[in-house]
Amino acid sequence: MQTGLSQVRQRITQSLDAQPELTVILDASGSPSSRLKARFLATINDGMRIRISTALGTGVLVSVAGEIVTPTGRSPVLGYYRIRGCTPVSAGTYHAEVYPEPVAKEPPPKTAAAPKEMDLDYYEVLQVSRQADTDTIHRIFHVLAQRYHPDNSKTGNEEQFRQLVHAHAVLSDPELRAAHDVQLADEDKSRIRLFDSLQSSQGVPAEIRKRQAILRLLYTKRLTNPHQPEMRGRDFVELLGCPLEHLEFSIWYLKENRLIVRSDNNKFEITCQGVEVFEAEEASFSKKPVLKLTSPASVSA
Repeated sequence: MQTGLSQVRQRITQSLDAQPELTVILDASGSPSSRLKARFLATINDGMRIRISTALGTGVLVSVAGEIVTPTGRSPVLGYYRIRGCTPVSAGTYHAEVYPEPVAKEPPPKTAAAPKEMDLDYYEVLQVSRQADTDTIHRIFHVLAQRYHPDNSKTGNEEQFRQLVHAHAVLSDPELRAAHDVQLADEDKSRIRLFDSLQSSQGVPAEIRKRQAILRLLYTKRLTNPHQPEMRGRDFVELLGCPLEHLEFSIWYLKENRLIVRSDNNKFEITCQGVEVFEAEEASFSKKPVLKLTSPASVSA
């Protein structure tokens, strides 16, 4: 009889352990006490039931990160949730019902002081193309969220994690994503006009100039700020006045030739080989003979 009970308890324990783990974040202090381990139990309409070890008051707003089980399999979850109820089931164990807190649909007016996230290209933050579908965005987000989650002692980064959450919330919402696409398109159009007013952005000479310009920017950044030598793709866009789509070939060429590298946080930096190539080109340019013009007197003679 005892053996049968032990087997039942073991099966129950295994069943509970099979449920995905979640992290409930109470505030942004970053202290261990602000994060609670939870376990997903079931979905309830638009919300879900979770098991936690601490009682939470009804109406409390928390952040939830982790995985839940859906009819199509496990799915990442990350966002703000409101506690609708918390019931004790045993000593130190509570069942809480949480429901997602809607993301504001209306973007802040451009005349107001825009938050830091408004300056970001959310596609670049999530390291996906502007044509990425929703499934790809969710999948890449899940991978990056695990990497940069503050609870990850090796690769956790609270600032990047916050940017990921915001980017995912925008690109997962059709209306917010459309508004972001319009904003990026407006920026690109203005840069296209600026670039066209100076020089053509197409053709072999233009590609050579763009490659040299990118190397010069990264070389200067490494020289002046060796502890933070990275630059974003959007930095190239802003400093060169050229849309990112017109720089993709140059970036690909420099990466394939190992003159620059792209880090996990989607930033670029120059390599030792890139430094050598840039300095060799600069030295070669400085040695070119200066064209001497014949004086008018000698011509007339």
